[in-house]
Amino acid sequence: MMFNLPSLQALGQRCGFCPWLLIVTLVAGISLAGCTVHPAGEAQLRRQAQVAGRPFAKPYAQRHPSPLPFNATPGQLVHYALRNNPQVQQYYWQWRVAIENIPQAGTQTTTLMLNAGTLLSRGAASFANTTAGVANMGSADIQWPSKLSADAQAALLRAVAAQWNYQSTRFALRRNVLDAWYGYARTAVLLKLVRRRQALLQSVIALNQAGIKTGTVQPQQWLSGQNRLDLLRSRALELTQQLPRQLAALNALLGRPANTPLKPPQAIARVPVPAASNEQLLALAVRRNPKLQALAKLAAAGRISIRRAKMRYIPNFDLGLSTSLEGTVQNITGALVVPALRYQAIDASIRQARDQLRATHASWRGQYNSLASRLLIDLIALRNDQRQLRLFRGHILPRWRMLAALTRAAYQQGGALAARQLGPNQTMLQIQQTMVDLQTDQNQRIADLDAIVAAPIERGAPQPVHAAPRSNRR
Repeated sequence: MMFNLPSLQALGQRCGFCPWLLIVTLVAGISLAGCTVHPAGEAQLRRQAQVAGRPFAKPYAQRHPSPLPFNATPGQLVHYALRNNPQVQQYYWQWRVAIENIPQAGTQTTTLMLNAGTLLSRGAASFANTTAGVANMGSADIQWPSKLSADAQAALLRAVAAQWNYQSTRFALRRNVLDAWYGYARTAVLLKLVRRRQALLQSVIALNQAGIKTGTVQPQQWLSGQNRLDLLRSRALELTQQLPRQLAALNALLGRPANTPLKPPQAIARVPVPAASNEQLLALAVRRNPKLQALAKLAAAGRISIRRAKMRYIPNFDLGLSTSLEGTVQNITGALVVPALRYQAIDASIRQARDQLRATHASWRGQYNSLASRLLIDLIALRNDQRQLRLFRGHILPRWRMLAALTRAAYQQGGALAARQLGPNQTMLQIQQTMVDLQTDQNQRIADLDAIVAAPIERGAPQPVHAAPRSNRR
């Protein structure tokens, strides 16, 4: 609304009252009605949201993300998922929604009302019988700035909690993407090992068939080999059919069509194991875990809500000004709105805010216990996997390699059957399958630990290690 000051001055001179009184009253009314409290930290939170939302600035249909390479690394998969996963975007926009609640909570609920009226005398109007006024809306009182400040601060803390929930979704997505990728890699490597076992067993069966004709091999050995071969064929078929299912689940996390191809890795990655102790990791989780941080902010907002509920006992007020256009009558009105009859509702709101705070504290304790349990379980399993992997790599697998070499030397010297030299190779492939399972479980546990302690999102990509050493060749 625009005011023409010269016309107001002329009107004041005509009506016989000072124009500045009307101007001051209008400015005061507009300031009271449109006052907004902006708590400290709101501007910074908005800047953080704008920076975080750059990948989501355009509607999804207008985005053209760079395609993933066919042989994408785990780091590339995580980066792609964080920009294209729908759930991450959902929590981001919920964060933005919570930010926009801050100015709404810190703004006066009342509105400015301009009114005018005239008393008709025998069908005619006069300046003496015409009045103009300004007041706040009667159904919405003017609140004290302290109440607006408390509402805005509570809204700010809830927006920060929404930011932590957004971060929690990002960490959970990274864990899920890495879990799906490690599972996809495990299936591909196991399939390769099973096919190698299948080829070795077919060689054993062929030797047994030749031994049956010469009478050096019993038919039972041939039948036993056929049964094991059928089981390996069934296992290979199972793994082959498992690959597209795992790829579809991984593509769903990446936010792209389920049948988009992705080359499975040829080896299982070896992720560095955290060197921190249980107590250090738990302390990191308390300080950095997004879910715990979000609940802590909600608890802080709950404490402000209790203080705000008590402020309802403080009376609000109304203001108004009216004047006749002739200037002979000028009225300034004010009123205190005393909530004397609402004490039961106010007491109930205070108790409700306290109960909500207790519920938030209980939720924080429950989340803390759950995270501590997950962390301990992951660490126990992780160290057990690490111990077994050291045992297999450092002792068991080298011994079987020596045994395979000795058996091969005995066969070359004519001191062993041909089928016997294939046995150690079969056993080494079984050991490698076990090591693949252990390494996959270890990688998935580390990904879960990263999500619990909120490790940096852009963590270095794991380095691949070969699951089938070259020394195992016949």
